[in-house]
Amino acid sequence: MTGSAFHPDFALLFLNPREAATIDAIVGQIIPSEEGSPGAREAGVTEYIDRALSGFMRDLQPIYREGLAEFEAFAVETAGAAYLDLDGEQQLAVIAELDELSGARPDAFLGQFYRIVREHTVQGFFGDPAYGGNRDVVGWKLVGFPGAQWGYTPEQMHPGVDSTSIPILTVKDLYSRIGSMK
Repeated sequence: MTGSAFHPDFALLFLNPREAATIDAIVGQIIPSEEGSPGAREAGVTEYIDRALSGFMRDLQPIYREGLAEFEAFAVETAGAAYLDLDGEQQLAVIAELDELSGARPDAFLGQFYRIVREHTVQGFFGDPAYGGNRDVVGWKLVGFPGAQWGYTPEQMHPGVDSTSIPILTVKDLYSRIGSMK
């Protein structure tokens, strides 16, 4: 991301563009993309976090504002530049150092902030797409989760069943089925 501008394909509701770009770079290091396997960026995790902070997680807004400011200072202190000005390997090194700090000093604010962002990254990657993340159900495809289902057949409940054979459904899919039953 070094030097490139972040252009979200969604409207920012809480984060400003620089904060969103920083969050996007962080989540991209927490769940990175690999060839043939989309990561947090492609899954829309930043959109999930932004939506959540403007809605049901709005009580965390001050923590994100302060956490992002402290995170930037940490990046400058440990890597010599703002996080967005670092290359991918340098960004990963900052995240690794922050992860280590998080474990060594669990009460440190920056470590707590990192754990919150990491948790929200997982939520955004594996949650229902209705909440803004898990775009194209990439998280569910990765782990073979069939998504939102009304129920399972007795055969599907047996141990060892291949859950990837069950069509993936989202909450939106279920609601559209209700609408088609009228």
